[in-house]
Amino acid sequence: MPPPQFEPIPDAFFRELPAKHDQEAVTALRALKTYKLPPQQFYGHGVWGYTVLRTVYTPESDVLFPIAIERLKRLVHYWCHYNRFPAFGAYCEREKIDYTKPNDELVRRFFLDVIEDREGLAHLDHKGSADYFRRWLTGIDTSGAPHCEPRFSSYLVIDAESLASLAKIPDELPPLQCPATKKDKADTLGTGYPAWLWLVELKCMARPACHHTDAYPGWLRIGPSSILSTWKDHYAWNTSSRWVCLGHQENPEGSGIYCYNADRVRL
Repeated sequence: MPPPQFEPIPDAFFRELPAKHDQEAVTALRALKTYKLPPQQFYGHGVWGYTVLRTVYTPESDVLFPIAIERLKRLVHYWCHYNRFPAFGAYCEREKIDYTKPNDELVRRFFLDVIEDREGLAHLDHKGSADYFRRWLTGIDTSGAPHCEPRFSSYLVIDAESLASLAKIPDELPPLQCPATKKDKADTLGTGYPAWLWLVELKCMARPACHHTDAYPGWLRIGPSSILSTWKDHYAWNTSSRWVCLGHQENPEGSGIYCYNADRVRL
């Protein structure tokens, strides 16, 4: 099913913001606002998120996969509102943001484009999935898209390991409210842990000679809470004349497995 099409965000949306609002949510919406309407709207115009490739196909995964996708979406929605509740206790009650319009709009425009292909995707490694994704791109309309559109430069992969982790996301998430104590805050920060999935950066894969700092291959693990932040990072950095890979850290050291962190790595 193709992504829904949304109307442009009106300028009035940003002029009418109250003094206390979630700046992170507004920043993401401003990124969407810059996507000018071409004569023909490109694929996925006006929504944010990634394409997801399913590479595991077993009887067990047939049961778990739709459950994991729904839990993943629900967790992303949760994190789109999380910044409205800073710190904990009395400070949070005093500084919390009750105005939810930007957060609700961000949730409304989130879309995961899930691709399932038992014959074409089963057991592909990341290089194989990259070839598949490039072929998939040739079949959709990207002609009007800005060069900084993250949906066309990176994608997510759910394999057997990541599916097992996503299936552990609880049905019931903590309520969106001020944590009473520092421990409660730490507990909510861990919501969804240790769920993760792969994020593959095509441009970083294509330029191995530019990996000056380490052996980062162009794919890394991210948690559901990082889907919004990596999307914003990709959008902002793609506007640069030089490609910037997501921040990454090998964990454990020597494993060849990289995980997302907040630092950028410029190529």
